[in-house]
Amino acid sequence: MLNSPHFWRTTATYLLFVLIGVSLLVVRTLTDISRDEHTRSEEQLHAYALTLAASISPSMLTANNESMAKTVDVLAINTGLRVTIIDSNGVVLIDTHQDPALMDNHLNRPEVQTAINRGEGRAERFSQTLRVNYHYLAVPIASSDGLSGIARVARSEQELDDLIRARQLQELMSAIGITLALAVLAMIVAWRKTAVLEEITQITEAIAQGDFERRVTESKAAGMKRLADALNQMARNSSRRVSLLTSDRNRLATVFTGMVEGVIDVDQKQNTIHINEAAAAMLGVERDKCIGKPVWHVTRHQKITQALDEALRQRTVIKTQVDYPLENNYLVMDIYVASLSDDQGEPIGAVVVMHNITELKNLERVRTDFVANASHELKTPITAIRGLSETVVGDPDMDKSTALHFMERIHAQSIRLSHLVTDLMTISRLESDQNTSEFTLLNFGELVNRALAAAETAIENKHHTLTATMTEAKIEVVGDRQQLSQLADNLLDNAIKYTPEGGQVKVRLYVQGSDAVLEVEDSGIGISPQYQQRVFERFYRVDKARSQSLGGTGLGLSIVKNIAERHGGVVSVSSQLGRGSTFTYRMPCGQHNQD
Repeated sequence: MLNSPHFWRTTATYLLFVLIGVSLLVVRTLTDISRDEHTRSEEQLHAYALTLAASISPSMLTANNESMAKTVDVLAINTGLRVTIIDSNGVVLIDTHQDPALMDNHLNRPEVQTAINRGEGRAERFSQTLRVNYHYLAVPIASSDGLSGIARVARSEQELDDLIRARQLQELMSAIGITLALAVLAMIVAWRKTAVLEEITQITEAIAQGDFERRVTESKAAGMKRLADALNQMARNSSRRVSLLTSDRNRLATVFTGMVEGVIDVDQKQNTIHINEAAAAMLGVERDKCIGKPVWHVTRHQKITQALDEALRQRTVIKTQVDYPLENNYLVMDIYVASLSDDQGEPIGAVVVMHNITELKNLERVRTDFVANASHELKTPITAIRGLSETVVGDPDMDKSTALHFMERIHAQSIRLSHLVTDLMTISRLESDQNTSEFTLLNFGELVNRALAAAETAIENKHHTLTATMTEAKIEVVGDRQQLSQLADNLLDNAIKYTPEGGQVKVRLYVQGSDAVLEVEDSGIGISPQYQQRVFERFYRVDKARSQSLGGTGLGLSIVKNIAERHGGVVSVSSQLGRGSTFTYRMPCGQHNQD
């Protein structure tokens, strides 16, 4: 093991990290010790100076005052500091390290002047008296009459340096001990890692030579379990690689088959390699007959072929949109063509992805038509009201009968505009509010009877014959009372409006299976088969001129459809042109949950 280069490289790496880490820690620690000791020394000097100043009264500032001398000696003995008492004139009264009689006047010392002016003075200088560097701190001794004297404490720099070096030496010895311990630990870890790696290397060489039965046991892979698991997995995978590749290819084909988007895979010569069921359904071709054929033969659309040519030439992704004709309809598709490359970056073909957006385009068309129709329907009464009102306002001499006629027309147009806005707000509320918390158990027959009663005046005005056939059994449904009433009103109103005078309107209400069924039949103008599915669209009218003359907004049946869907029901129409129409609303009977 000692001859292993890996062992020595690993050991050297560990030791290098240990030395770098410990060195950085030691440098940081030594710096912190120096800074902390200087800070602590300054704080101590400040505290001792304040204590000394507070202990000396102005009356004690006299020569040979025993009480003051005793106080100074106690502080000096307990702290090891140099203590000096100076009177207000700068004369040194007491100094623990020097005879005051031999000392100069201290009034102009920097720390003394700063203490007198600012309340505290600090200085660091060489003492000519004692030939030692000192850190000085002075504070004033105050009295009621002003400054009485100065209390000064000092610590020699040599003393502070000795204290710092002692602490730093202690930390350095600890760091050396930690370094030696970590070095021994690093060698032990490197030894174990090398032993495990040598064992795994032998097993790997055996697997590389074809012995797929060799495995790295958990006991031999201590500390390298992930590597051992990877090697064991590699041995297992090598023995069944061909079967797994086949399985992956089949799985990928299954994914393509199950995709909603159409997918066509082609080679560099644009021959079809794979096409999924969705693509075959969109293009109207048989999937099995497309394999191996040119893609243009499969798609039969020039725009798709051009996108494929451009993607292969530029080796990029091309997006386009095509209208694809079918036998009785057409599809709108988003086409994405992406070039494919192998591991060396060489082109190997392309993939065509087709997304059917026909329904989305139809929704956009309906929305655009709705905006255009709503604008037109609102503009018509507004224009009429504006024109009529401007005529009345602009002709103050207009006779009363003519003005009254204009006002009646303005009133009629305002009513039409009000109905239009109300219906628009109703549709908006129905489409945005899906809350069913207001649904209750209702008597559907009672709602239909109320609708019939409300329509009596309109029926009499047009001399219609109304026939109502309603089951005697009570029909209960769960729904919103106001909305279901509006549904019945709109169906009746639609039948009355489009039935000529003297015609017939028949209403039938019955139960079929578990559904309540409401039928409203009229003998009106009827609807051609090609228009029957569009009568429920907003603003759609079979006969626009007749609808406007009848005061319709073109929204009544759209409101019926929204209410029907919100209640889990369906509305349908059967009609023959010139023979009338029958609108059928079907919804489930039910019992309201009272919990």
